[in-house]
Amino acid sequence: MFLKKTANIWLPVLIVLVLVGATFVNFWLAPTFKLQDDFAPRWTAAREWMLTGASPYSDATYTATIDLLEQNGNDPAGLSQGRFSDPVWYVLFYLPISFVPYTIARAIWMTLIELSLVLAVFISIRLSGIRLSIPETLLMSLLVLVFYPFFKSILTVSVNAPYVFLTLLAVYLARNKQSTMAGLVFAISAGMVPVSIFLVILFVIWLGARRDSSLGKIYLSTLAFFMVVSIILFPGWTSEWFATYLRLFPDFSWVRTPLMVVGELFPGASSQIAIVLSLLFLMMILVEWYGIGERDGRGFHWKLMITLNLLYLFNLTSEGIYLLWLLAPLFSVYKYLTEKWRVSGKIITWVTYLALIYIYWHRFQISQNWQPEETALIILLLPLLTVLGLQWFRWWATVSPKALIDSINS
Repeated sequence: MFLKKTANIWLPVLIVLVLVGATFVNFWLAPTFKLQDDFAPRWTAAREWMLTGASPYSDATYTATIDLLEQNGNDPAGLSQGRFSDPVWYVLFYLPISFVPYTIARAIWMTLIELSLVLAVFISIRLSGIRLSIPETLLMSLLVLVFYPFFKSILTVSVNAPYVFLTLLAVYLARNKQSTMAGLVFAISAGMVPVSIFLVILFVIWLGARRDSSLGKIYLSTLAFFMVVSIILFPGWTSEWFATYLRLFPDFSWVRTPLMVVGELFPGASSQIAIVLSLLFLMMILVEWYGIGERDGRGFHWKLMITLNLLYLFNLTSEGIYLLWLLAPLFSVYKYLTEKWRVSGKIITWVTYLALIYIYWHRFQISQNWQPEETALIILLLPLLTVLGLQWFRWWATVSPKALIDSINS
């Protein structure tokens, strides 16, 4: 009782202590694993712009990044190759941390990644509606840190993890009709997670049917604000940005969606298979969206989960961090399992969750892949399992007596 009454005092202190402790651990951990570093180009771009006025896309900034990586024994990330390649307004997001020495800034960013992963689990649990005890929730959240693709994102100091989390947060806010905040958060992550535009369209339709147009207005207004500020602070940045991409990938080889990974399994017709699959799954999304404005309760929930599952296949790169999108659909399958079979469903939930962690680590032991782009099994196993699970429980989720009762109550 005493702990409950004083939670507003000791809980924030405990959270701060955990974050500070995690930062110290990361400060020690980073030099131990001298891997690719995705954070260095962003930190350098912000710091060089503030100190010398150099463009984030300039050769001077690139040289400073390579020097920094060599000093710390790291390699440039495979996709960016040490160059800043984000929309220029993201430089402003790294400004506060650019005043901190690099090794400390890197440790802080690694802590931010870990925080994003844990919060993504909490958000996904809330989105799915699964009922878990506090110990179960904490255990699932901690286990996600040792899930191979996410653990690798920490060691390689991925810049995408916080933005993927923000996309999930925006989905949660929009689902709960907090349209203004959802539009803002969607806009912040838009440049790093382009496929999220489909989620924006989905919620504009769904909320519009409820006479709420604020999400779309805030989303477009925020992006317009970013563009205006960018043009004022970095005149001509768009041409430099495109030039950077053409220099790095003149043939657009950086695009490697999960569906293109499927195509790679059939080398003789990889491009054709990827195109056909992309059209097929896009058509599936549009079919599922038919009448979406009239849906609510469990019916809309299922549509949203299958949309997240299918949109994952359209992410422009095959980095493991995007598997975060699939946690909410996975937990939704677990929710249907426990609703229908209770104790046995709970056992299946934990066995499959732990089995996935084992399979992914076992695959890594075989491949020893520290590159950002993942292998076919890592990329395709989880979306395959979740889409099969969602389709298996479609009737239970949407038209069963329980679904009808829940929809009436909502």
